[in-house]
Amino acid sequence: MQPEQIFLIVWLIFAVTIISIFLVNGKKSIKKFPKLNESNFKYVENSVSGYSTQSFKTKMGGARNVLQIRITQDELWLKTNTFMAWIAEQFDLLHIIPIKSIKSVKTDGKKINLEFQKNGQTKKIVLISKRKDELIQLLNIEMDKIMTV
Repeated sequence: MQPEQIFLIVWLIFAVTIISIFLVNGKKSIKKFPKLNESNFKYVENSVSGYSTQSFKTKMGGARNVLQIRITQDELWLKTNTFMAWIAEQFDLLHIIPIKSIKSVKTDGKKINLEFQKNGQTKKIVLISKRKDELIQLLNIEMDKIMTV
C-alpha cells in the first residue's frame, strides 16, 4: 500500500468516527424533546443564531443559523438538528423552558435577550431571529396569559 492510500484510509476512518460521535451523542441530547406535530406549535422558526451568557466559553461559542425555536401552549423550546445537538448542549443552547419561568424578553438592536429560571438558576440566552418582533410579541402575550391566571 502506498502512503497516500494509508493516509486516505486513516482520514476516512477518522471522519466516520467523528460523524458517528456527533450523531450518537446528538440523538441522546435531543431525546428530551417530545415528538409533536408541527400543528401543535404556536410558533416555529429555524435558522436562528444565538449564544448563552453562562460562561466565557458559551459566549464565545454559540450557534449560527442552526437553532430552532418552537413555542407550544406553555413552553419555549430551543433546539437544533440531531447532528449539532451535542455541541449545542455543551454550549447551553438546548432547553425546554416553561413560559412561566421566563423572567424577561428584551430586544437589543437585532438581538433578543431571553432571561429565565432553570433549576433555581437564572440563565440568559441571546438570540438573533429573522422574525424578532413576532417572537417577542408572542412570548409577551404568553407570559401575560400566565401572569393573569
